[in-house]
Amino acid sequence: MLAVSTKTASAKNSPRITVDTDASERISPALAWAGVALATAVAVALRSLYVGDQDLGYEEVFTASVVSHASLTGVWHAIKATESTPPLFYLLTWLWVKLAASHTAVALRTSSLVAGSLTPPAAFLAMRSVVGQRTGLVVAWLCAISPLLVVDSIYARSYALLVLVSTLSVWALGALLKRRSRLAWALWVASATACLWTHYFTAFLVTAEAAVLFFRLPRDRRRLLASMAALAAATAPLWPLLVTQSGASERTAYIAARPLGRRLEETVRQFVMGTNVPHAWLEGAGLLIVLLAALYGLVRTYRRPAIQVLLILAAIGAGLPIVSALSGIDDHFLARNVLGVWICLAPLAAYGLTRLRGLPLVAYGAICLATVVAVQSDWRYHGATDWRDASALVQSRASNEVLAVMPGFEYPVPAFYMHRSLLSTPVRTTDLWVMVEPARGAGQRALNPVGNPPLASLWGSGLQPVGEIDHRGFRLIHLHAATPVTVPPVPFDNGPPSAPRARLLAP
Repeated sequence: MLAVSTKTASAKNSPRITVDTDASERISPALAWAGVALATAVAVALRSLYVGDQDLGYEEVFTASVVSHASLTGVWHAIKATESTPPLFYLLTWLWVKLAASHTAVALRTSSLVAGSLTPPAAFLAMRSVVGQRTGLVVAWLCAISPLLVVDSIYARSYALLVLVSTLSVWALGALLKRRSRLAWALWVASATACLWTHYFTAFLVTAEAAVLFFRLPRDRRRLLASMAALAAATAPLWPLLVTQSGASERTAYIAARPLGRRLEETVRQFVMGTNVPHAWLEGAGLLIVLLAALYGLVRTYRRPAIQVLLILAAIGAGLPIVSALSGIDDHFLARNVLGVWICLAPLAAYGLTRLRGLPLVAYGAICLATVVAVQSDWRYHGATDWRDASALVQSRASNEVLAVMPGFEYPVPAFYMHRSLLSTPVRTTDLWVMVEPARGAGQRALNPVGNPPLASLWGSGLQPVGEIDHRGFRLIHLHAATPVTVPPVPFDNGPPSAPRARLLAP
């Protein structure tokens, strides 16, 4: 653990910060690195096995659109126009798809795959420098098998990169607390810059790190001030971008529309077991083991200076967004937005999981692997459903007919696969195809076909169902009218505001 030496420091030098680990934390460096290598190999295998299995999801389609531009200028303007996050992930992905000359789902997800695969060794380095090799090794394994981190690593968005750069910033902080050299300060500034260029919410984590440095290194405050100035200069291009993106509040309005309590609950569940766990008992077992382990780890280690530092990082990194949401100042709290603090909380669980001869760790590891396999091998639990094949089925039968997508929120995905655009004016037609996306009902964990979509209330009785194709939960319904009817671009029914809507795509 980190401890301040009791030796008197000279007026010129700050108190020396050292790593002091107890006997239970000491293992052979060779054994530790062998364990890290194996954890990294498992991480690569788990992610590579599934990276190409799923079609692009709603958010991934926007990534595909952003990186399709020929120039960096085009990428920058596309980020400004469609995204609400900084550009580092998109720039890395743009560079890769150009080098690979490929725009496939695998190519788009490569940046996430690499970031997720590098996180276990980065986590070991970060945790070894603050809480010891044994806990660091366990955290590396948690990074490798975490259902949440595995999913993020095969998703063409910035979340896997967010975890990696946050881990690197914690590593740089630990290195700086140990040895306050110019190189250590430069590494911290570089890692903090990477954080802010990846996700705006890392500003809370970086603020927490700056606070730790301010209070733990009182004689280095001038260096801290200079480092913060360098950080501000390195992130200066982001501020106009942030202002523009903040003006498009409709992109993130859905967050505040959901109860904060529900989002807090989801954060705990997702941090431990990921999303869409197939069985309640599987999720419950994982939650029970990890929460008990984390509580044990907190009780046993909270007096350690290193653990206190990590708790401060987590409290500020996740606490400030919660306070902001509660106060109504700005409500964007969501599990994926505070992923940067995952690495700060993992050591508590890691410490507890190694008790009882590591049996809790073995049990949780088995639960994680079972969850990853169950989720990735069953379309009903995927984050992205089978849009590509469903779109191909519709396009093969209705390439010249209007297509309605229900409930309509994810219309960019079939539009992407079918190269269609939104219908902008009413059209008269005798045929309309409706693509009804599978959904999770109240209390359901799996996606299922929607039973009774309100077709008549949306398009009237003139259009009647004459055929249907079912594909992996999608209902592809063919409507036909004896005489041409007018189809509006945005149909509304007479139901309550929560009633389903549809978006129409032109032929």
